[in-house]
Amino acid sequence: MEKWILSVVGEDSPGITEHLANILKQNSANWLDANLRRIGDRYAGIIELSLPKENVTSLKQDLTTLTGLAIELQQVKPKAASQHQFLVEIVGNDRPGIVAAVTQVINSQRANIDQLDSDLDVANHTGLPLFRLNVLLTADNEQQLDLIEQGLFALGDDLMVEYQRIVE
Repeated sequence: MEKWILSVVGEDSPGITEHLANILKQNSANWLDANLRRIGDRYAGIIELSLPKENVTSLKQDLTTLTGLAIELQQVKPKAASQHQFLVEIVGNDRPGIVAAVTQVINSQRANIDQLDSDLDVANHTGLPLFRLNVLLTADNEQQLDLIEQGLFALGDDLMVEYQRIVE
């Protein structure tokens, strides 16, 4: 079994996820992990799956039957896991540039973003837009994590930064 990533974007309609699941099942693909959602009138998703090598061509052909969707299938190569992970949650009043500032701090230390999730909410007490960013990152050593932590706290008083080092 080989690991693959399937990405899907297109106009949303009922049944897309079921159709994808059935095509994967018919090709003996094992659905491992996914993030699927509607954004406005669009359906967007990424699915991690394992697939027998002999079924790749058949799966690609079957996916072409899903009209109105941009679909891409890419093989995933294994990568050694880092020993140093850091989970960061940043919350603050919404404004342009928060993600750019956070990712600049992370990249300045040559750390890698393993997962990034964001959400726009409304603050209960003020009714103002509240931006929430969760980042899972890996670094080569503890010193990189220390410098990232310092850089994130220096972003400003209007952002609340919470972090957790993940020990394996």
